[in-house]
Amino acid sequence: MEFALLVLDYDGYYKLEIAGGYCDGNCSVCRKCTNNRNIVTLIREENAEFYQKYVLDHQTRTAELCKKVSKAFSLDESEKRILIQSALLHDIGKLLINFKILSKDTSLSPFERRIMEFHPSKGAEWLRERGFPEEIVTIVETHHERYDGIGYPYGLKGNEIPFLARILAVCDAADAMMSGRHYKAAVEKKFIIEELLKNSGSQFDPMVARTMIEITHEEEMANV
Repeated sequence: MEFALLVLDYDGYYKLEIAGGYCDGNCSVCRKCTNNRNIVTLIREENAEFYQKYVLDHQTRTAELCKKVSKAFSLDESEKRILIQSALLHDIGKLLINFKILSKDTSLSPFERRIMEFHPSKGAEWLRERGFPEEIVTIVETHHERYDGIGYPYGLKGNEIPFLARILAVCDAADAMMSGRHYKAAVEKKFIIEELLKNSGSQFDPMVARTMIEITHEEEMANV
């Protein structure tokens, strides 16, 4: 067995890592999972690669996109750090979702989809219990809200959604398209721009979507 651990990196941000560990299943004696509050969950060795690729690495890449957007919006240092820290932990709740549902590569049933929609709340609850600042907890909790009000978990709309959560939502989606999901291949940047345009004002804050489009277009032109 392995563990998903919360660690404080050299740059002062909390991140998730997967570390090897021993588990004999004799939980009434060991209790490592519950006694070490930095352990998020136990992970089977055969599932570790999935978590690394589609949760941990995704969060790191999303944080890098957030850095670019924060620069474009001239966020102050405090806002930038809150946004990046939130990005590095935004999918922590997925570690608390049943792996069979999380890794399913066909359509989810309504019940399974509802379970998946709990991951922002589960992640926020885990972070709140460990004393993370409420600004970060709230961004993690609301990064799947939609600008048109039909997102989850609360159905917030427009400016009801924290601005930094609106940035994270765009960066999260952009990286998922750039890097691919376990059920969908990565796409070209041209398609990402089209998707951002199509969903601007519905799924995404138009101003944030426009900024990400500009960043993506500039990167595409630089590679021509």
